[in-house]
Amino acid sequence: MIRKKFQILLIFFTLGIVSSLMTAQENKLNDKAEGIYNQNPAFIFSEIENGISAGKVRIISKYLSAQTYINLFSGITGYYSSNQAYYVLVDFFKLYRVTYFNFDNVHTDEGNPFATGTYKYLFRGKHETSEVYVSLKHVGKRWKITQITIN
Repeated sequence: MIRKKFQILLIFFTLGIVSSLMTAQENKLNDKAEGIYNQNPAFIFSEIENGISAGKVRIISKYLSAQTYINLFSGITGYYSSNQAYYVLVDFFKLYRVTYFNFDNVHTDEGNPFATGTYKYLFRGKHETSEVYVSLKHVGKRWKITQITIN
């Protein structure tokens, strides 16, 4: 009887240790996944620049905040959820096809990182140029886009 109790106690003890190790491993994996988003602002702006240059919103969509302010020369202005902002930008890039984009100025101070750049596009066979402004905000452990202005 005592031997059976000892065996049961040993099983529960072993399960407890295994459970703790699995939780620690899971937390380590979550921290690595968070690291993808927990980059410095310069890296984020580089990804945003690549996304806009390619006209591919999916590249920058992971950085859209829950309420992103969008102001576009096409007349679209307002706060949009990340899902709405995604489709607003997809439609915009379809209509105003980028031919060149580059951030000219990137300010990565911890308080208010932002970048400005030149957006060249083709619209109805005519080449046009606009200025872009993008700002970031630290939300939890992640940098998120708070504003995108293309004027």
